[in-house]
Amino acid sequence: MKRISLFLALLILGTSPAIAAPKSVAAKKLTIIATVNAESMVISGKTIITISNSDGLNSNILLTGMDISGTQLWQKTIDSGVDEVALASAIDPLGNVWLAGASSVLAPVESATAPIQAENPDGVIAEPVTKLRADMNLLTLWKVSPLGDLLGTYTLSQSAPVLINAISVNTSGVSIVGQLLDKPFVLSATSTGVFGKVLSIGTSKTALNTVVRHTDGSVSVFGSSAETLAGKKLAGVRDGVLIRVSKMGAITSVVRSSAPKANRAWLSADSTLALTGFVKSGKIIETAFTKFTMAFAPTWTMRVPSLGTSTVLTAGNTTYGAISSSAAVPGVIGWKPTSASVLLLALSNKGVIAGAYGSSDISEPISLSYSKELGLVGLAKTATQTVALFTLP
Repeated sequence: MKRISLFLALLILGTSPAIAAPKSVAAKKLTIIATVNAESMVISGKTIITISNSDGLNSNILLTGMDISGTQLWQKTIDSGVDEVALASAIDPLGNVWLAGASSVLAPVESATAPIQAENPDGVIAEPVTKLRADMNLLTLWKVSPLGDLLGTYTLSQSAPVLINAISVNTSGVSIVGQLLDKPFVLSATSTGVFGKVLSIGTSKTALNTVVRHTDGSVSVFGSSAETLAGKKLAGVRDGVLIRVSKMGAITSVVRSSAPKANRAWLSADSTLALTGFVKSGKIIETAFTKFTMAFAPTWTMRVPSLGTSTVLTAGNTTYGAISSSAAVPGVIGWKPTSASVLLLALSNKGVIAGAYGSSDISEPISLSYSKELGLVGLAKTATQTVALFTLP
């Protein structure tokens, strides 16, 4: 009887289906398009549009349109006569560029009569007085055409300058996240520039890094927090947080991503709720890629060693995640960087590495953008602190 039982057990083990390990992929070299003067980048159709802020008598916003070879097609400046700065950018479904940032109030024109010239027997020449710049206390949205022409400017006065971390645009409007007086906030507006109410979330112990606007007007906000939010207590040193805000501006859900004695944060997200962020536990730093449902339930997740910086974008059935890497990555053949280098991973709809692309010419990813006409294009810092555009080989 014992022999029969043992035989049956061996038969069951021997006929059980084997689970194949994910295949390793060889790293290919990313193509560097051009070195550019840019702080953010979007794609509208066949045009790569970079955004930078220039300084002079007053700060202005410079937009440059380029083709996939890096050749400049056009360049436009947003200059209203006062200081303005763009801090985040996004493309709407019509291909228009939306910029979020801050600007100053236009000073009123003086109508006082000219003063009587004072006597100056010694011929002393007075030094010119430098004009003081007004505080940029206007939270500002700019709507720009695919050719760089300004279509609309929408402002909301604040008590202090605002810092914008991210913007998300769809057919129902615009949503942004940032900080005001060290307090993180969420704000939405219609596509015609009618602002809703500013919603503060937490204190300076919380950071809101990215936002996804949904078709029903609700938003999902992602970042990190070292304090209790909506009754959900801190579990690690600092937790990643996923927050749902209703169309009416009320918090409806908070989920924490925690690890014991670890520091976590979500840094980037796309419209499919593919997220990326870092996990720091002691001296070990990893980037986590996770795909969530609308209920914030993970459908797949993976981690790779990194230096902490990352960004993510889904195109079709593939999720692309770019990290700053200085070590070998399991499942990627031929990737052994000796210094900070950008590695772009193509992940399947099950979170398996299907492709890998890297370059030692760039060190830290800034953003990824995609269009059907041009495919995937990224913006990254170099070791010399210049900025470069890159694409798949």
